[in-house]
Amino acid sequence: MMNNKLLIATIFILLLSGCASKDDEEREPAEVILYNLAQDRINAQNFVGAVESLSRIERFYPFGVYAEQARADLIYAHYMTGDYDSAYASSEKFIRLYPRNTNIDYAYFMRGMTGYYQDDGIIGNVFSLELAKRDVSGAMQSYADLTEYIIRFPESEYIDPARERLIFLRNLIASSELDGAEYYLKRGAYVAALNRANYVLKNIPNSTENYRALEIMKDAYEKLGYPEYAEKIIELQEVN
Repeated sequence: MMNNKLLIATIFILLLSGCASKDDEEREPAEVILYNLAQDRINAQNFVGAVESLSRIERFYPFGVYAEQARADLIYAHYMTGDYDSAYASSEKFIRLYPRNTNIDYAYFMRGMTGYYQDDGIIGNVFSLELAKRDVSGAMQSYADLTEYIIRFPESEYIDPARERLIFLRNLIASSELDGAEYYLKRGAYVAALNRANYVLKNIPNSTENYRALEIMKDAYEKLGYPEYAEKIIELQEVN
């Protein structure tokens, strides 16, 4: 009697195991479900939801089949939500983890594009800042990152928008530097104004701010009592 009960119990367990194995085979892995959900959310422009799904893949399946692509998609999703700090960090992480990825140029490109947005001081209310001390580090870092991207990937499909952004950043940095120069000029710090304007001409060439820089230098030389140097600046202005 005992043997019969044991046999029945064994058969029952085996049947349950067989059903469970069959269910496991047919059930879609959670990682796949999360990734498909993330793609659906991206297509629906629900980027906050996409970030949530992709972040879960990164957290729970860091070595999974979709981990690499999820991290690439996460850069874009963060960017589209306006979370540029996270987009920048995700780009840096992707570059560090997957340097040989076929889409590594995208990560370098996005790192350069998102770095600029981190610097709220650049696009904020200039009257709330001391112009002589405005921080353009975010724009300068973005400029450096995009320059590296262009050098590394000259044939990349994102080259044109990167070059356009570089021109924009160059003019932005030059303008900010000259805001500081004018700040010094108005307060009688003529040497400081002269040095800052000269820095723009030497280190940020071909910007749209060249004429403005020369004008500041001319005014500074006149205030310092060097009319002959001011005249030379006027000659340069005629060329520019």
